[in-house]
Amino acid sequence: MHNPSELNTSTTCSIISTTALMPPDWRFLQDEGNLPDASWSTHTSQAFAGLERINRMRASMDAAVEARLRSRDGEKVLLVSHLPNMAIATNMSRKMLRTKVPQIAFSFNFTTLPKNSFRYLYRLSLRGIDEFVVFSSFERDLYADWFGIPSDKIRFIKWAMNAPSVAPSAVGGTTQPPYLCSIGGEARDYRLIAETMRRLPQYRAVIIARPYSVAGIEFPDNVDVRLNLPGPETWRIAMDSVGMALPLLTRSTACGHITFAAGQLLGIPMVVTDTLGLADYISDVGVFRTVEPGHIDAMVSAVEALFAETDQARNEASAIRSVAERTYSLSHWTTYFTSVLKGL
Repeated sequence: MHNPSELNTSTTCSIISTTALMPPDWRFLQDEGNLPDASWSTHTSQAFAGLERINRMRASMDAAVEARLRSRDGEKVLLVSHLPNMAIATNMSRKMLRTKVPQIAFSFNFTTLPKNSFRYLYRLSLRGIDEFVVFSSFERDLYADWFGIPSDKIRFIKWAMNAPSVAPSAVGGTTQPPYLCSIGGEARDYRLIAETMRRLPQYRAVIIARPYSVAGIEFPDNVDVRLNLPGPETWRIAMDSVGMALPLLTRSTACGHITFAAGQLLGIPMVVTDTLGLADYISDVGVFRTVEPGHIDAMVSAVEALFAETDQARNEASAIRSVAERTYSLSHWTTYFTSVLKGL
């Protein structure tokens, strides 16, 4: 935990992040500019060894202590939790320590909604959080209803990012072009890709996934499955493909924003499941083809088109890169936080 002598008092505003995904030296938007002068700190469960649930509480308690010390010394302080479980841990910690600083539950997103008694526990545990940030208008209405959150406390801001780093060349063992690629772990329908490629034995595909997202699926011989690849290598494979399929499980799936935005920023043609979670993005920027969830015939047709119309698809994807750069600019996030900080 922090003590007063360790705190940076050169600024009058502090942004304290709590996260389970990022390392201790991560500083969220600190290097993006266009924000008021502020000190940035991160409390992460990765700083501890042991059970994740306990580590989240340890990190969030440290954050609440820092927030309390800084606010006591007259600073404006904002707690920013990332993802739902850390939002709950941070909210519980600031309540236990009576840390009277506002909290924003950023990246408030669920692959699967909690049900029954877990839904009730979430509703109780989220009370008192000042604002929630979601990445689709669909989620704003969904979470307001599911968790009993006042709708005016849920802010929809599109996912924002810079184009991902791309390795200069693919590592050995990768399928040689031409091939289709599919990327990601959460709520992916890789059974659909397996069946699609089984119907298209003349073509090849590379899937880059997490072990849990492909477990139990029997892939045909023309599909190369790669697991847990580093980001730059993943995006090299995607850049060398004819295009990317983003198959999501259901119409109400609220995942895939990162992969979708990254693919558009790199100018990769995409075939995307038409979901409510991506509706805002598809309508604003556009994609090569959309397909209904689980629709094998539609996916087969879309993949065939990618291989048959590769040059046209690439030209179209390249043409919308400038639109994607504006749409997914991190300036949208810094504008939001500038407004929040001015209101403290």
